[in-house]
Amino acid sequence: MKDIASQLGVSVALVSYVLNGKKTNKISAQTAARIKALAAQMNYSPNQIAKSLKTNRTYTLGLIVADISNLFYSSIAKYIEEQANANGYHVIYASAHEDPDRFGAILNLLLSRQVDGFILALPENGERWIELLEDQHRPYVIIDRKSACYPDAPSILLDNRDASEQIVTHLVANGYKRPGLVTINRNLLHLEERKLGYADTCKSLLGVEPYVYELEEGRLEEQMQEIIQQAVYTDRVDSLCFFTNKVAMAGLSEIAAINMAVPEQLGIVCFDEAAAYKLFRTSITYLKQPIEAMSKAAVEYLVTLLDSKDEKPEKGSRQFKGSLIVNNSSVKKSTPQC
Repeated sequence: MKDIASQLGVSVALVSYVLNGKKTNKISAQTAARIKALAAQMNYSPNQIAKSLKTNRTYTLGLIVADISNLFYSSIAKYIEEQANANGYHVIYASAHEDPDRFGAILNLLLSRQVDGFILALPENGERWIELLEDQHRPYVIIDRKSACYPDAPSILLDNRDASEQIVTHLVANGYKRPGLVTINRNLLHLEERKLGYADTCKSLLGVEPYVYELEEGRLEEQMQEIIQQAVYTDRVDSLCFFTNKVAMAGLSEIAAINMAVPEQLGIVCFDEAAAYKLFRTSITYLKQPIEAMSKAAVEYLVTLLDSKDEKPEKGSRQFKGSLIVNNSSVKKSTPQC
């Protein structure tokens, strides 16, 4: 590094920042390019083992998500990896499939690999693993979730109450008066907050409680047929909101199978976006989460915690506002779009 710094007339620290991918937003692209070009010309390669021995760190982050095959979580993994790489870190990630025991096994494996910090989508009944990290003073941040048992635990997530309020307000403005919601039967705080936000806004704007339908996660397709039949033909709901994109896929498939007219007979809104929505005959209204911003915020929290000697980020939850992307599935032709 000293040779590179000397030839270019810059500091060794600046060369180190560029070659280790740190503080990239504070270094001009031209200077960084000159340093990288000369490093390549000199066949320079940082010795990661020596670096780890010197700093007692591995410059890796562990990411545990619910399901990496889900577009929502694969997008989170993509943005987290990009932001981590930009700060000189690598990411090891795995799926826990909402299983607290599997989550714990992965967590212990990552602990044995000496990762520097953790980004976690905490499963139902997973608080004991937060207790483990707290006891060992290991840096972590929860993403997409928050813990009821550890309300001060650092967490990055959607403002779920506000998201539900946006959805109900839009449906009411478009003439829907008998709302229903379909969710998964899991004790997850972010889903509970979606339900509370939905119920509160329905009571405020319509004076009614929404119809609530809960599914077992392993039986989505099997149970969805019965639920759609009950919602449409027995309860006479005129709109449904699907609370996860997996639930939405099962629901949209069943609605298509019975040739329900959308949005005339049934208005539809989904949480999160999915490429498969394009296969449905009517364009789908959905609540878009700021996945990139949330992912970057999670990495920035950990990097600040790990790299800064003076600045310590605040604990507690940081909530981000979602955006309702309005399409035809929730706008009756006789009602102006809102």
